[in-house]
Amino acid sequence: MNLLARSSLLIVALLVSGFSFGFAPVRADELPEDTNKIKSLTPEQARKLAEEFPGVDVEVEIKGYFKAKVPACLPMNGLKSLDAETAKSLAGYDKGPLLFNGLTTLDAATAKALAEYRGKELSLSGLTTLDAASAKALAEFKGQQLSLDGLTTLDADTTKALAEFKGDFLFLSGLTTLDAATAMALAEFKGKELYLDGLPTLDAATAMALAEFKGKVLTEVKGLLHLNGLTTLDTDTAKALAESKAWDGGLSAVTALDSPDSIAIAKALTTRKGPLSLPNLKKISPKTLTALIQKKDVEIPLIDTLELIPEPDGSTTDDFVIPEWLEERQKQQRAEQAAE
Repeated sequence: MNLLARSSLLIVALLVSGFSFGFAPVRADELPEDTNKIKSLTPEQARKLAEEFPGVDVEVEIKGYFKAKVPACLPMNGLKSLDAETAKSLAGYDKGPLLFNGLTTLDAATAKALAEYRGKELSLSGLTTLDAASAKALAEFKGQQLSLDGLTTLDADTTKALAEFKGDFLFLSGLTTLDAATAMALAEFKGKELYLDGLPTLDAATAMALAEFKGKVLTEVKGLLHLNGLTTLDTDTAKALAESKAWDGGLSAVTALDSPDSIAIAKALTTRKGPLSLPNLKKISPKTLTALIQKKDVEIPLIDTLELIPEPDGSTTDDFVIPEWLEERQKQQRAEQAAE
């Protein structure tokens, strides 16, 4: 995994975590070690906290990848409400990520105050609703990463406002549905990476709209679109994603290619220029697997761990023969797994 991918995964885990450090409860005016225990703050207490709190190093585990520490966090996930004056005081914290994952609502005045925070990461992943005015205010945040993973839906005006965020990373992995019009608005985001890992499915029109996401040029790669929540896709969606220069090629939630058009889906996916990853695949037919491995840079589990199912379209099931090149790669894969 390259440095960018590791960094992005780390950011995602950090921003969506609730954080529980296990320290004893303390009063807000005592500069607590566990700031998540704070339920309310006055503006003066918030100012003192922002100025004097040293930050907390948080160990984050990325399942299946690595463990790492994110330094100097100020987690305020115990706050259920926040006014503009207190938010402005907390925005003075400048040592590391500022986390408000306990807030479920946010008014425009408070959003404007938080947008004055000069750090790199601002997380509001507890928000379940967000109006256009508040979204417009948050979009003025000058940091790199804005996390809103608690939102499950977005209206057109709010989406357009969020797309104006000038940072690098926008996290919206709580979205469970997305239509083409909203996707088109999101595609206007000019950052490096857009995370939509909560979508379980995507129609072709929406996939085509998201494919317009370009992002900032990052060496040889343009903006990356993350859709690792997809569990199913049809042929047209597979074609649209494969043609997208923005999509990162990850399908980690796909565990089976067992629909009647699975062979066509596999063939469509293999037209992607760049890596294709199905690391958690479990069920696939021999013909579908044969189609999938025509792409030699596809990532799949060890063949002997896969359940080879009858052809979903009812055609005759053939024996699967592992090509020599794939057998060599899988030997290396086994050795790497044994060394872990």
